[in-house]
Parts: sequence; structure tokens; C-alpha cells
Amino acid sequence: MRKLTLISGLPRSGSTLLCNLINTNPTFHPTPTTGVIDVVKGMRSTISHNVTFKAQNRLELMSDIQNGLKGFLEGYFASKEVVFDKCRAWTSNIQLLDAILGHSDTKIIWTYRNPIDVVNSIERQYQKTILLENSDESSMPMSFTTLDRRIGTYIGDGGLISYPVEILRDAIEMGYGDRIFFVSYFDLCNHTQEVMDRIHGFIGEEKYEYNVNDLKQSTFEFDGFYNYKFMHTIKEGKIEYAEPKMVLPQKYIDIVANKYAPLNNFIFNGDVEGFLGITIPKLENDSDKSSE
Repeated sequence: MRKLTLISGLPRSGSTLLCNLINTNPTFHPTPTTGVIDVVKGMRSTISHNVTFKAQNRLELMSDIQNGLKGFLEGYFASKEVVFDKCRAWTSNIQLLDAILGHSDTKIIWTYRNPIDVVNSIERQYQKTILLENSDESSMPMSFTTLDRRIGTYIGDGGLISYPVEILRDAIEMGYGDRIFFVSYFDLCNHTQEVMDRIHGFIGEEKYEYNVNDLKQSTFEFDGFYNYKFMHTIKEGKIEYAEPKMVLPQKYIDIVANKYAPLNNFIFNGDVEGFLGITIPKLENDSDKSSE
């Protein structure tokens, strides 16, 4: 593995399309959603809590621990050149990855779509597969009994949409903003080659001419695991943006728009303060101070 790049972002925001595009480049290797970070954290947990490891001075083993975790990552992707590992959890694990790899060069591609369209897409798929129950519904049946409750589940604290935004906010607050490249689903569909050129520039790779007129699906995820509630299929052929078929009443469109206004302002206008929810105090100038 020569380079590792991470793919994260909102659900239903074009990551499957992006990975299928990337996969047409013979130098690049995108993954479907993986549990690589879970394996790494599982190893870290074992080293932290296993009684045999606890019997050793692990502060003296730090270089061995780093080499072991790094060895897994490099070994897992040993046959690949430029890897794009897809998992939304990467955004909250940049610091850990840096410690494992021993550098801070890894970049994140964060896919964005208007949260209204994301909620709408999830709800549409829920309605299309109403005869099947998804995993979350089986464990929290009351959270899915009404449209109001379903949307509250999607956008509530720790929800399917709110969690990626929460960990993005933390990454920005931790100072990793310059390592995150935002890809808008709208732009990816309408200005595909331009977006891909910018991705190449961001990660320091030579440009590549992508076939945007006859894309075939080449990365796959088993959607039956979630009872087909979250499909990872693309429309093959020419890449085209389709206006979403809205199933949400205006009331909920307004609720989602209001909740994610800080995210949208950050993505499109660079409003970091609004996104982080902080006000940076202005320092008084000496000339403003009253003389004693």
C-alpha cells in the first residue's frame, strides 16, 4: 500500500457512486464499507484490557503496539497501491490513525448531500420496503411507528444523520479541517470530471480521465443485511443527477433545513464558527481601553 485515503460523510450522499468511479482507475482501490477501523480498535482494546498484556509495562511496548497495528493495516492492503477505505467512523479516528501510521498525511473524502434529500431518501426506501423490518426497528420499534418518530430517529442525537455531522464537527474543532475534502453529490453528478480532478489534486495523485458516460457497477455491498433499507446500487450508464422525488411534508422539510443550516453554511460558505457553535471573542485594542 503506497497511500491510504479515507471515505466518510453523510449516508445516501454518493459514496457508492464515488467508489465505483474510483474503481475504474487501475491505480486506485476503493472498498465497500469496511470494518477495518473496528478491527484496529478491537486489537487496541485487547492490548488495553487483556490480563496478560496488563501484566507487562505497556508503556515500554508502545513501539511494538504501533508496529503491530500498522502491520495489520499495511498487510491487509498489501496488494493494493492507492487505497480508499470507506467507513463513516474514520472521521472520529484520525488521531488514532496518525499515531498508528506515524504521520499525518492521510486525507478524508467527506461526501455531502442536502440533509433534506438524505432524510427523504431514507424515508422513501423505508416506505418501499415496508414489508421488511430493519435492524434498528426491531430493537427500537416505537421509534418507527410514525413519520414524526422516524425522522426524529434519523436526525436526533446520535442518529443516522446526526452522528456523521457530530464527528465532523469534532474533527474540525480538533484542527483536522485542512485534511478533509468535501464532495457534494450534486457536483459529483453534474461536474464529475472536475470533482475527480480536485480529488486527485487534494491527495497528490496525477489526473485521470474518467468515463462518465458508461459507468458500470464494480463495488458491491450486501444490502440484504439491512433488509434492503439502504441500497448501495448505482444507475449504470451516463452519470446524471436526478431531482429527488419528495415524500416529506413541508413541515419536516423545514425542520431538517433548520437543524442542518449550520452544516450547510459551513460546507458552502465556510462558516466555521457557526458550525462549531462558538463565538470567538474579539480582543480589545489598546486604543479602545480607557486611560487610567
